[in-house]
Amino acid sequence: MNALILNNLLHTAERGILLLLVVLGIACVSVFARRWRAVGRAAEGATRWRGRLEKDLSEEVERFHLPGKIAAGEAGMADRLMRAALNNTHLCPEALEKVLETQESREREMLERGAHYLGTVGANAPFLGLTGTVLGILGAFRQMADAGGGGVEVMAAISGALIATAAGLFVAIPAVVLYNLLKARIRKTLNALREMRGLMIARSLQAVAKEAY
Repeated sequence: MNALILNNLLHTAERGILLLLVVLGIACVSVFARRWRAVGRAAEGATRWRGRLEKDLSEEVERFHLPGKIAAGEAGMADRLMRAALNNTHLCPEALEKVLETQESREREMLERGAHYLGTVGANAPFLGLTGTVLGILGAFRQMADAGGGGVEVMAAISGALIATAAGLFVAIPAVVLYNLLKARIRKTLNALREMRGLMIARSLQAVAKEAY
């Protein structure tokens, strides 16, 4: 009776790991899709503002303004960085740079949200699959011991246990690929934000130079 209960527990644990891997795989696709769109919007905003800043560096920063329909809580990442610059134009260039670095750090945290989940799943899904396989093989060996030898059922149980390892790899490989794709896009967007910050500081330095002369 105890052996039967143990076999059922091993079988249940193996199936539970398989179900967990399926859920993790679906969640990876969902997280990637949402974060990919969010980072894409941030990249578009950074590119737009960077173009406006590069167009004519001789203009005053104050002439740039955010669309009135964009509320403070709804503005994009590039908009928030620009708003931080516009709200602190009275600061010296060094102080303004520190303010913009702080805002950029906050935006980086928001951009990278969800990426660590993909990396964690990609790194640990194979181990989950291997755990399911080990549990399945243990159950097969228990079944073999109870039957006093091997048989078709035992071989089927062992082959079925290997499905967990395959499932772990099936989840891990796409998760790693999606993680790398998302990180590359985040890196590109952060570079655009840094270029925006550099152009804003350049405008501030230019304004100071004009006042000096």
